[in-house]
Amino acid sequence: MKNFIADVKALFRQKYDADAQGNKTTKPAFIDLPPDIKPDNRHRVSQSSQNDDTDDFASFIISSGKSNNASGVSANKQLGRWFKENEAFNIKGRSIERGFHYVGGQLTMLTGFGIEPSLVDDSLPASSPNVIYSISPIYHDESLGYWPSYERLSVKCRGTYLDWLASNRAHPSTPIGYVFIYFGGFERRIIEHINDDVVSDAEFMAIYEEVTRLNRIYGSQSASFDSYSAHFLAFMTLIRSLLFEDKIQTGHLLPPPVTSQNLNFKMRLAKVVALQLPIPAPLAWEWLVYSNEYNFKTPAKRCEETFKDLFEIFYYDTYPNGLMVSANKTRLKLSYNAASRSIVSVELTLDDLPDPSVLRAPVKKLITIAEQCNDSLDAYSRYLGKESSSADDIAAVMLLPKPLLHNHHHPAIDKFKTWANSVIEKNEGLTTTKALWAYLDESPLQNASKMLSKKQNELVVNLVELAGFGVAPDQRYHQTRLQSDGYAVLFAGGHGTSCEDFEPSSSFYQVSLTMRLGAMVATINGYVDKREVDTLLTLLNQDSQLTTIEKSSLTAYLLWQLNTPANMAGLKATLADLDAQYIGFISRFIITVALANGNIEPSQIKQIEKLYQALGLDRTMVTSDIHQLSTNKKVDMGINNAPETKDNNGKNSRSFSFDAELLALHERETAVAKAMLSKIFAVEDEESEDNIKESVLLKINSKTVTEHQSNAPVDNHSSGNEAIINGLDSSHSKLYQELISAEVWQREAVNKLCESLNLMINGAIETINDWAYDNVEAPVLEDDDEVIVDFEIVEELNALNL
Repeated sequence: MKNFIADVKALFRQKYDADAQGNKTTKPAFIDLPPDIKPDNRHRVSQSSQNDDTDDFASFIISSGKSNNASGVSANKQLGRWFKENEAFNIKGRSIERGFHYVGGQLTMLTGFGIEPSLVDDSLPASSPNVIYSISPIYHDESLGYWPSYERLSVKCRGTYLDWLASNRAHPSTPIGYVFIYFGGFERRIIEHINDDVVSDAEFMAIYEEVTRLNRIYGSQSASFDSYSAHFLAFMTLIRSLLFEDKIQTGHLLPPPVTSQNLNFKMRLAKVVALQLPIPAPLAWEWLVYSNEYNFKTPAKRCEETFKDLFEIFYYDTYPNGLMVSANKTRLKLSYNAASRSIVSVELTLDDLPDPSVLRAPVKKLITIAEQCNDSLDAYSRYLGKESSSADDIAAVMLLPKPLLHNHHHPAIDKFKTWANSVIEKNEGLTTTKALWAYLDESPLQNASKMLSKKQNELVVNLVELAGFGVAPDQRYHQTRLQSDGYAVLFAGGHGTSCEDFEPSSSFYQVSLTMRLGAMVATINGYVDKREVDTLLTLLNQDSQLTTIEKSSLTAYLLWQLNTPANMAGLKATLADLDAQYIGFISRFIITVALANGNIEPSQIKQIEKLYQALGLDRTMVTSDIHQLSTNKKVDMGINNAPETKDNNGKNSRSFSFDAELLALHERETAVAKAMLSKIFAVEDEESEDNIKESVLLKINSKTVTEHQSNAPVDNHSSGNEAIINGLDSSHSKLYQELISAEVWQREAVNKLCESLNLMINGAIETINDWAYDNVEAPVLEDDDEVIVDFEIVEELNALNL
């Protein structure tokens, strides 16, 4: 008690130094007798010394609420005394090597009446000695009772208890009544001398360690003993707090087990509030747990540690410096309910510490954070609730809230990180979709030459992001999905620590189209020349409007395009709407990339002519465009003085250098190029930069129904509106075939189409999307202010030949 009070006094020294000049009335500690004793026999016994100056800080009351049924006064007149840890003694033919118990005939309970239950009276008869082995059965009978006392045990039970004291006191099947008699001696020893120096620090710690040992052995067998012993250990750490704090903080001593009585919590909370400090997250969590104001839901029970970690993150998001709580007027009272009838209860009142644990307003704020945790962990918790599921499953890890992902360590994720870093280091990040998919807890990919479904694509992207990487193509930014038998490119860092915050700029989409066209040209003759790649990378890296993340993403996208068969879907129709000046830029760009390797072979010219034709350009202009671009650059770029090099066939050819002067030409044409590319990505309504990411995929090459011409592209799998698609009836088939002739429809126009087919618009869209879900696990129509057709889903459906 002295150390406990000294600790409190140190915290509030200023106030009490001032108060010491006054004449405070001493508040004596006293023992409150049982209520069945008559008032005229009631008395109080002071436990404080005359010179004790700590009474101003706290008082304690020892009381009993139970009637006494003492069997009488022992004939043994020897006063009971405490045997310390290493004191041995002989009793009834037994040699007991360790102490930790009271021995004698006379020792009154602290409540003032009756014999101390833990007192070993050596005058009472006991059965003959019997060595207790690890597998020995231990005798007990009804005399052990609910409130066990050595003097009331039967002769055979006394002998058994003495045998247990003579053993290592660790037999796992020891009847818990014997353990409670032994434990009661510790309670008396500590509480009787709470205000004096009779119990040294060394003995105090020895008792603490012995009770800790008992809790570890018998706490799992008896919930009652677990609660009492854990509460007693917490009580011990409070009354000599200075003795324990250093040992626990330095790791030389484990903290006491957590108890529902929360004595340590109340004390720590009171100190923090009294000193006007912010509540740290661990203390806030304990407050929520001990408040009894909140019923924790399934996520908190099923994944407690994860819930606790997320609570701390959200807590500091809400209160970066911690929650501040003002001190209240209620004074702190710490109650200890003893197991022994000799004590029953002890109450410490700290008059100068508040008790903020009774406040409800701060707890309501903590409940709000807990509810946020419940919502965030709901999907993760439900997964763990499935049969045969485990928190070690990658699928489970990927359901964790994003704030937890970056701090999560998982063997499979660590393995993936090692592999991904190796791929980036050795192969510039180039890998296959199947190699990525192999790291997921999913069945192998079956369909070759098929784009992954949206769900499959999201699984791969989530895995990559979880490990701290990015992947190309990423449907959110590159407008295409991975193919089951195709390639993928990983890049370090990904699209930032929080991909939801990554918003590609208009320059990002413009340059991505440039990379797409450039890759087509670079791969046109069946192989890729490094100089052509360098040309494209130079264009990319010289663009000052791109961020570092955007450049990394587009570099990976270019590498993917160079290793993936060209897909010119949508480009022809897009370029058909461009003015002559924009067509001229496209032509010059194609020829510039083709010339980057030093020469253009006849076979390559034929391939460029095919590319011109595929893009809707005049194929007869290829030769003249090559000649014009080469001639125009001769003077400016000094091509006449360029050294001769040998092509792949060993023939001499004059080098075409893509040097700084050509980059300067690129800069002069940048305004025209950006204007052209902006037109390609133009939308009907002017939109802010923030909306580009969402709109560009849907409205590239889009025509509204009001602009739709009779020559609009028709889906390849239908030859006319009469074809019936497998899974749809005639009316819905006709509607679907009409809708896929344009990408963006005004809802009013779709409604008219539905009326002509005797369909209701909402039901028709739902029917078509359900059909798409059944086949490719994704909707093909997006219904908002406009009806938008997802042509990537259309391609997937076409591949099924429905």
